[in-house]
Amino acid sequence: YAEEKGYLFPLDIGSKGTCQIGGNVSTNAGGHHFFRFGGLHGTVVGMEVVLADGRVLRMNVDVSDDDNNDDCTHRFQQSSASLLKDNTGYDLKQLFIGGEGTLGIVTKVAVACPALPTSKNVALLVCNSYSDVLQILKTSKEELGEILSAIELIDSNTMKFVQKYGSGIGDHLISELLSPEVEAADKQPLFILVESQGCDQESDSSKMDAFLTSLYESSTIENGFLAQDSKHIEEIWGIRESCNPSVARAGYVHKFDVSIGIEAYMEVAEEVSDALENANLSDLTVCVWGHVADGNAHINIVSGQCDKDAVREETIENIVYSSVMKRKGSISAEHGIGQSKRKYMSQIKDGAVLELMSQMKNLFDPHFIMNPGKYLP
Repeated sequence: YAEEKGYLFPLDIGSKGTCQIGGNVSTNAGGHHFFRFGGLHGTVVGMEVVLADGRVLRMNVDVSDDDNNDDCTHRFQQSSASLLKDNTGYDLKQLFIGGEGTLGIVTKVAVACPALPTSKNVALLVCNSYSDVLQILKTSKEELGEILSAIELIDSNTMKFVQKYGSGIGDHLISELLSPEVEAADKQPLFILVESQGCDQESDSSKMDAFLTSLYESSTIENGFLAQDSKHIEEIWGIRESCNPSVARAGYVHKFDVSIGIEAYMEVAEEVSDALENANLSDLTVCVWGHVADGNAHINIVSGQCDKDAVREETIENIVYSSVMKRKGSISAEHGIGQSKRKYMSQIKDGAVLELMSQMKNLFDPHFIMNPGKYLP
C-alpha cells in the first residue's frame, strides 16, 4: 500500500507477508531497518485504541472517515489530524507500543513513512573474527554515512543450516562462501549483510565501492559479493530471511531474542555454548543471527530431539538469560514478553518500575480482561 503511493514503510521484518500492523505496534517490532529509521516509538505519530471498558482513545489520528458519533463520554480525542509535532499533554500512545494488548487494542495507526529510495546497494561479506565485524560496523558508518540502512550478521552454524535446509535461494553464493577450503581449514566465518538506500545511484554506488575497497585493503573481509541487480539483491536478502525457517527444519529449537551491547554480541553465544557443554548438553547447536548494528541477537539453540523436558528447558533458559543479564542486556529485544518471560521481569526491572506498571494495568484494565496472564509477573 505504501509503495504504491511512493513511500517506504519503515518497518521491515521477516513476517511482513503475514503479520498485522496492530500486532507490530503492540509488540514494538524492530526489524532490519531499525538502525536507519528507528523504532515504532519514533515512527508511530498517531493511534486509535479501544480500552477495556469500551471507550475509544484517539491520539493524533485522522477521524474524518469515522461515523458521526457524538457520544463524547465514550471517546477521548487528542487531535483530529496526524501531526508530526503535538506537545499538548502526556504522549499516551507510547504506553500501547510494546504493551502487547494488555492495556488496550490498537485499531488505527498513523505511521511516518519516508519516500521510497531510488537506489539500493547490498553486499554479503565474509570475515574470520568478531573484531573484524566491529571494524565493518565502524567503517560502514564512516564510508556510507546517512545511506547506511541495514547491517545483519549470520554465524557459520546458521549458514550451514540455510545451505542444508533452505529454500534454495542464493545456494550458489553460499556454496562459494562455505567452500571446501573453508571447511577443510575448520574455520568459523561470520557473514555480514550490508545495505544502503539513497536517492542518487551513482553517488551511492561510489560510496559502497569505497567502503568495500577499504575493507579489502585492510584485510577486514576475506570474501564477499556485491549485488549487481535487483535479482541478486533478492538472493542475498533471501539468504538472511531463510535463517529462521532453515533452523526450524533442523530440529527442535529453543528461541531467544535478546539485546546485548554490540561489543559482547558474539561473546554471549560463545559463553552459552561453553555453559551448555559443561551442563552435559553438548548435543545442542548454538546458532546466532540478527541485527548486529543495534545489538539485537536471535540466539537459537537447536536439538535433534523434542525437548519437552521442563528441567532441560529451564536449564537452557537460565544459561542464556544469565549470560545476557550479567552484561546488562535485555531478554526481549523485539519479540515481547508474553507468558514465558514473565517470571524474569523481577530480575530485569526495578521494583518501583514494576509497581508503577501494575498500577497502570489496574487503571486501564481493572478486571484483567485484556490479554490476561501476559506481560507482567
